[in-house]
This record gives sequence, structure tokens and C-alpha cells, in this order.
Amino acid sequence: MDVSNIQDPRSQGIMSSISKNAQVEVIVVPFLCMQSHLNQLLQLSCLISSYNIPVHYATTATHLCQVQLRFNSQTYLQNPNIHFHEFPTPPFLSPPPNPNSSSKFPSHLLPSFEAFIQLRDPVADLLREISNTATRVVVIHDFNMAYVVQDVATIPNAESYVFSPVSAFFMLLQDHESF
Repeated sequence: MDVSNIQDPRSQGIMSSISKNAQVEVIVVPFLCMQSHLNQLLQLSCLISSYNIPVHYATTATHLCQVQLRFNSQTYLQNPNIHFHEFPTPPFLSPPPNPNSSSKFPSHLLPSFEAFIQLRDPVADLLREISNTATRVVVIHDFNMAYVVQDVATIPNAESYVFSPVSAFFMLLQDHESF
């Protein structure tokens, strides 16, 4: 058998025809209140875009500015496959933390969590816009943003995946404590 004529599936000719036929676009929706959540999903966006898959990173203008300033590799941010979508930051109260609270939960952050629920409509509009031109739309969202991306279920060529920013070790400890 002559193997000299067999093309490597990773060769440019085959990959370019595959990418033209299977047009996938990714929308990334990070949790807005934590820099670690924003940064991890931006790193994932850079990785996905390195495979010539268009990635739409959707967040508020304030948080986009923060993540871009703190990101460890500015060259990846120049990638033409990463598209940043800035939404206006919804207004919310910002009460000071209560150090004497009986609960360890940072309840002073609740107003900001509730404000970000207002991002559902802008994210749904972006999803509909991209789904009109793409064959397949994949939404990757932080588990805290499930409400915001719930309209994925109404788009036939879209699917969503939850990104969990916590480590496997943390998850193991959580499971261990529940026993």
C-alpha cells in the first residue's frame, strides 16, 4: 500500500473545507463579580479561538475593561477570532459589608447579583443575532449566569455548557464533607 498519497487529516486542505462546512461560533458569558471567573473564561476563549473558531466574549463594559487590563497575555487579546461585546452595567446599590453578620455569605453583594439578571435580554439578542448566521452556536457560561443564558433553549442550533471555575480538589472536598 502506497501511503505517500494519504493526507494527514490535520493538513490545511482538509481542515479548511471542514471549517467552511461546520461553522461553529462560541459565546462565552462569565460571572461578573469575580475577576477569577472573568479571567478563566477569557483564557478558555483564547484557547478555543486558537482553533480558528470565532469566540464572542460577552460581559459588561466595566468588567471587560478589568479583565483586559489584568489579562496576562495582551497578544492573545489581538486575536481576530475573539470578539468582545460590551453591555451597559445595570445600576445597583452597593452597601458596605456587615462584619457583624451572623451569616458568612457576603450579602452585601446580593444587589449586584440581582442587577446582572438584567443582562438576559442583551445576551439573548446577541445569541439570536449569531444563530442567524452560524450553523451551530455553543454557549459556555459560568454556573452563576444560568438565568442570563436560559434563552439558549429556544434556539434550535444552539447549545449551552456550564463552566465551573472551581478546582477539582475543591469539588472533592465538598463531596467529602457531604458524607
